Amino acid sequence: MKDYLLISNTKENKISDFYLNLVSSYIEDSTNEKVPHKELSPGKAYEWQLTSNKYDSKLKNIMSDFESNYGIDCNFIKTTKKRKKKLLIADMDSTIIREESLDELAKLIGKEKEISFITNEAMNGRVEFKKALLDRVAILKGSSTDSLETLKKNLKINDGARELVKTMNMNGSITVLVSGGFTFLTDYLKELLGFKYTHANTLQIIQKEFEKFELSGKVEGSILDKKAKLQYLNKYIKKYKINHNDTICVGDGANDIEMIKHAGIGVSYYGKTVLNKIADIHFNYTSLLGVLYAQGYTDNNIIN
Repeated sequence: MKDYLLISNTKENKISDFYLNLVSSYIEDSTNEKVPHKELSPGKAYEWQLTSNKYDSKLKNIMSDFESNYGIDCNFIKTTKKRKKKLLIADMDSTIIREESLDELAKLIGKEKEISFITNEAMNGRVEFKKALLDRVAILKGSSTDSLETLKKNLKINDGARELVKTMNMNGSITVLVSGGFTFLTDYLKELLGFKYTHANTLQIIQKEFEKFELSGKVEGSILDKKAKLQYLNKYIKKYKINHNDTICVGDGANDIEMIKHAGIGVSYYGKTVLNKIADIHFNYTSLLGVLYAQGYTDNNIIN
């Protein structure tokens, strides 16, 4: 096992020599060694390789304060010899895409307040996901399927998502999109971004008079929840004969807890408190490129 300290901020390109020297001094005080940093992205991401038995909890506390004071993500990463992961599993809503898809559908049909409240409760773990999903979908009953196409056209892909999927694909990794959202979006994103596999829930659509189609307010089949996300993680581990250390999972809410907990590296991406508590690393100032930096990729390795 090797340990790394990764600092990153892709929003402001702000990591200067001042910050690098400050972090190096913290490490030297903790380990009594001078540890050189490695540049992963100029002004955006740097790492230090640490000797596992030489740094202490005091350094972690100092870096936590550093993050709060300067707005730079600080993550301690434990890795195996094969640092670049063979399997990526990503959540969709508020992770790969900026939006919560059900909330955006609600806006299109004038039901934003009712649905967004339930979404927030579910993401923070205060409402069981299955119930929250079914309650929200029921509110969509009678809506035209035209709203689904409108939503696809208006999607905002989060920064770094394209590069993340493309780079891991080109390096022989398996990329999987697993969402508590819906197949009409995951299928679209599979084609747009290049995920090898996608899994999600299916909205039931019914045909009305004059060949018009609308949402029935129901979901077809079983619900894809946090248990299902873990099952998909285990399925691909078995399918490709790899182990949990070969995996990296990224998400933002309570529905991602199980897969994040069991991944080789579990990433909370601008995540809720309930997820931050169990994730190995977190990003609050860094794009999805951080998922690559956490694996040791540099800008020279990233495919645009």
